[in-house]
Amino acid sequence: MTGGCHCGAVRVTIPAKPDYINLCDCSLCAKSGGAWGYFDAGDVKVEGETSAYRRSDMAQPAVELHFCPQCGTTTHWVGIPYTAAGRSGVNVRIFEPEDFEGIEARFLDGRNWTGSSAPARKRRVGIVGEDVFL
Repeated sequence: MTGGCHCGAVRVTIPAKPDYINLCDCSLCAKSGGAWGYFDAGDVKVEGETSAYRRSDMAQPAVELHFCPQCGTTTHWVGIPYTAAGRSGVNVRIFEPEDFEGIEARFLDGRNWTGSSAPARKRRVGIVGEDVFL
């Protein structure tokens, strides 16, 4: 599956649909517009130049966010070695919404997450195309 940024300068290819999608409300995810599907970093192919951002409000951020320097679309993140090495999150909103119909969507309480355990959920799990729209 291949998706891309708004202007087409960055394309991201994933091997398959993710098992589920996380919709997190932490400040980084909420402000970047991410709806994340997770993959092994080696399985995500990125074409085109991206710019990167690491949050500065945390001593050890877990990810480096990538986006198109031309149109600003958030495309994916890569895990930073000391926290999430080997993982990548792809913003499924860069694909067609109907490509993800039927997939479970989880709503994470990232705003209150301390990082010491799994984040709580904000609401019940939904299904893309039924009660969740990307």
